[in-house]
Amino acid sequence: MEKKNSDYNREFWREIKRRTKVPLSDLTFVFYLIFGVIVFSGFGVVVEIVKYWFSGNPFDTVSLTGIRAAIAVFYPALIGAASLQLALEAAKKSDSLMVVFAIASLLIMIGFAVFHGIQEFRQESPVQVFAFSVVLSVFGLWIWTVANADNPDLKTKPRSDDAVGGDVDRKLGGSTEGFVQ
Repeated sequence: MEKKNSDYNREFWREIKRRTKVPLSDLTFVFYLIFGVIVFSGFGVVVEIVKYWFSGNPFDTVSLTGIRAAIAVFYPALIGAASLQLALEAAKKSDSLMVVFAIASLLIMIGFAVFHGIQEFRQESPVQVFAFSVVLSVFGLWIWTVANADNPDLKTKPRSDDAVGGDVDRKLGGSTEGFVQ
């Protein structure tokens, strides 16, 4: 029986949900997300927040210029890299819906990055730029999570078919057919 478009759509949404939920239950993945992606990748944002914290400036849009600029350049790099990674992985598996999703995410990010870059350059609507940059950074973290959900290097438990660390009760792959004693 041939699949309908609605079946592919349901599979796609199930896959997105799975890639969102499953990795967040793995402590190794969560630590990598927090320290590797948020802290170290967003180190410019962290530095600007620490700089603002110790400056004693009031909480207003003028004194948040450095943080705004750091966040405005954080999310394009994060979404861009994660979207390209997801697109390459999906193309390898011939998963056209996931490729379209990755490319759409990339195009949305490029559009917002250009628009907010112009606004930031002109110093227009600083509150809007800040708010959208934060929202897009959270979106970028989600895209990164979806893109890396199946990355075996970010999993605590070894895969059951790994040569080392796998389940000792599993059936071994391969066969000895064709060998003569």
